[in-house]
Amino acid sequence: MKLRRVEEFLPLSSVFGLRERLAYLLRRRDRRDRFNAIAARRTHTRAFILGTAPSLKQQNLDRLDGEDYFVCNMAEHMPWMRERTHPFYIAADNTVPEKYENGRPALSAQQFFYAEKLEKSLDPGFIAANEVFFFTSARGGISKRGLTPEPWVSLAGGQTILLSAVQMAFALGYREIYVMGCDLDYSGPDPYAYRTTQVEIDRGRLNDDKMRRRTNAQFAILHGAITARGGILANAGVGGRLDTLPRVDFDRL
Repeated sequence: MKLRRVEEFLPLSSVFGLRERLAYLLRRRDRRDRFNAIAARRTHTRAFILGTAPSLKQQNLDRLDGEDYFVCNMAEHMPWMRERTHPFYIAADNTVPEKYENGRPALSAQQFFYAEKLEKSLDPGFIAANEVFFFTSARGGISKRGLTPEPWVSLAGGQTILLSAVQMAFALGYREIYVMGCDLDYSGPDPYAYRTTQVEIDRGRLNDDKMRRRTNAQFAILHGAITARGGILANAGVGGRLDTLPRVDFDRL
């Protein structure tokens, strides 16, 4: 039986991470220096993590000018996202670059983070012309790995890319992290802050309750880990069903 298959039956996170750390030591040791260089450019102590849920349209995103924040996935479908250069962008889902035009996102960012499996789907010219950091997805995800504080080795994912963004922000040194636009509700006519296809709407509604429970549980894991390390992880969005994070008022921030 292959090692990967064996891992699926073992609960120990150290076993899940063994192959990832070996791969880092053998082939990707430059990633740590590259990541530290990105972290060294940080000038703020707080960061905002922006999803693409409808509630985002109810908030004054212009207030983020001058702040550090992450945008993700198909954020380019929102006019506000296309009109400026963002500090950070992150994506890990195979379906994201499939929706790009010519293998590149239709928005600008100072720093792009992509799961390494997406590299083959991106335009080489885009990679050469931009600051792109590729990360290995940690097997087992947040549910089995918890907070992964070394994204140059691997980064645990979850039900939403925002969970990966939270960990990336924490590893970069941000100690106040605020999530926005994570409604966890696909029951309405527009489950995203932009128009999308009926296929995507139906896909979101499939196992809606299961998705909500898992996402809340995974955010709770990160909240516990970050709080234990002296940080803050909170929900600065409006409404929605992300209930395992303490809520804060975005306008007051």
